[in-house]
Amino acid sequence: MYNYLKQRFKHAIRFRHKRGYGVHSPFVFDLITSVIKEKAVYYDFERIEAMGNIREKERKLYRLLFRLAEYFSYRNVLCVGVRSPWVSMYLAAVSKQMVLLNGGCAYLGAEYTEQVKPGDLKGRKIDMVFLGRAFEEDWDEAWEEVLRVRKRGPLCIVIKDIYKGRFNSLVWRQLRQEGTVSIDMMWYGIVFFDTRLQKGRYNMII
Repeated sequence: MYNYLKQRFKHAIRFRHKRGYGVHSPFVFDLITSVIKEKAVYYDFERIEAMGNIREKERKLYRLLFRLAEYFSYRNVLCVGVRSPWVSMYLAAVSKQMVLLNGGCAYLGAEYTEQVKPGDLKGRKIDMVFLGRAFEEDWDEAWEEVLRVRKRGPLCIVIKDIYKGRFNSLVWRQLRQEGTVSIDMMWYGIVFFDTRLQKGRYNMII
C-alpha cells in the first residue's frame, strides 16, 4: 500500500500532459487530443453499457481500448489475464473484421474470436495486446517469447494496474524501458513499439 501511494504522489507531480501541453511529438499530441481525450459516445458504448453496471474507472479504460483499436485500425488483438466479458464486448464492436484472441481463461459472455496458446500465434499478425489485471495467472515463458518477438513492432501494448500488483508493475517498467513511446496513466499504461516514432515518456490521467 505504501508503494502504491508513493507512486500516485510521484505521478501527480509528473502529471503535465493532460491536454497535450508540453508534448513535442506530433504522434503523441494527436494521440492525446484525438484518442485519449476524445469524448464522443459511440452507439456501441450505450448498447454494451446497458447490459450491466460497469464501474466508472473500468468504463473509461474499455472505451479507450475501443478508441485505440478504432483510430489505428487494429484488427488483430490479443487479451491475456482478463476476467470479465466487457473488454471483449467493446473490442469486438470496433469492426466485423476484428480478430479478438483470448490468451487466458474462458469467461462466460465474452465475445472472443478464438482462444489461443502461445504456439498458436506463430506467423500470425498482432496489432495490440491487452494485459489485464490477472495476466500473471495466465503468463509463462512461452508468452514471454511471443512478446519478445512482437516487440520488434509495430505493436501497441496496454497493461492494467501498473502500480497495484508487483508482477504488473515489474512488467510495466520493463515495457516502458524497451518501448518507443509510453504513456503512464496511473491505473494503466500504454506502450508503442514502432521505430518510426520519436522516443518519449509521458504521464497523464483521463
